[in-house]
Amino acid sequence: MTAQFPPPVPDTEQRLLSHEELEAALRDIGARRYHNLHPFHRLLHDGKLSKDQVRAWALNRYYYQAMIPVKDAALLARLPDAQLRRIWRQRIVDHDGDHEGDGGIERWLKLAEGVGFTRDYVLSTKGILSATRFSVDAYVHFVSERSLLEAIASSLTEMFSPTIISERVAGMLKNYDFITKDTLAYFDKRLTQAPRDADFALDYVKRHATTPEMQRAAMDALTFKCNVLWTQLDALYFAYVAPGMVPPDAWQPGEGLVAETNSAEASPAATTAEPTAFSGSDVPRLPRGVRLRFDEVRNKHVLLAPERTFDLDDNAVAVLKLVDGRNTVSQIAQILGQTYDADPAIIEADILPMLAGLAQKRVLER
Repeated sequence: MTAQFPPPVPDTEQRLLSHEELEAALRDIGARRYHNLHPFHRLLHDGKLSKDQVRAWALNRYYYQAMIPVKDAALLARLPDAQLRRIWRQRIVDHDGDHEGDGGIERWLKLAEGVGFTRDYVLSTKGILSATRFSVDAYVHFVSERSLLEAIASSLTEMFSPTIISERVAGMLKNYDFITKDTLAYFDKRLTQAPRDADFALDYVKRHATTPEMQRAAMDALTFKCNVLWTQLDALYFAYVAPGMVPPDAWQPGEGLVAETNSAEASPAATTAEPTAFSGSDVPRLPRGVRLRFDEVRNKHVLLAPERTFDLDDNAVAVLKLVDGRNTVSQIAQILGQTYDADPAIIEADILPMLAGLAQKRVLER
């Protein structure tokens, strides 16, 4: 007797997915690959980057923002339907604006200025990492050369952006004293623009991906776009976090910044520098904007200052953990003496030069 076996069920790569299944597959790509999962973004949102590291992000991200309307213009020129062109051109208006001083690119320039850059330096793109430029240019070429379905599907990262925007705005406002709501104004409109754009693109992909092969192409296009965003953060992390190898043609901290006026130096009465030597009765404290943080990626404590990051040895960490604006130097030495069963007088003599050195670097005051 010949048994009747049911026909094999094709997997998702071989059969045509329903609209609901296709959307679920696309959203799964974002859940696994979107750049909100990247370690650099976790550091950014959690307030664990220095001001210069935030500057590097703002500068490099500008190139991506500036090329988005170029990408959209390339796609717009290929759309055969007037209604589609009217819908898609709104994306260009969102970034370029309707008039001078309007649009997303202008708001990103204000973000870059808000963290200290001159506008001319940002516009020049001189300090952009080569990997940023390669990734963004690859995205523009992809949209220009691939099918309309793939080009539109690659924009579906917009489905995931409201979450990362909310995390970014809340985290940066909470954790960085040099960030204000005005600095982050770019993101206000994106909270409504991104869902609108994503809804259109998702509907287009559902209706036009009519074969398993076309559905797979749409998913691959979204994966490619996720990789474009991810590789930009890879480059930032490598250059400015760890191992900190900044390429010779990329932005170096201190370049392209607005000159900061030191009021003390400008004052004719300020003829001598404030002494930095500490005594046992002094109460050391961290200035505004300076924080002791544990870098989970590097597994060590660092001292974050507005424009610098300082690595610390174990002795410095032990001392700075007790710098709370209340303990005197002598009290800190007493606590450490009890903790390590050592003579407080010897400890105080050891830590006084260290405190003076930090004060000279303007990351400690009394």
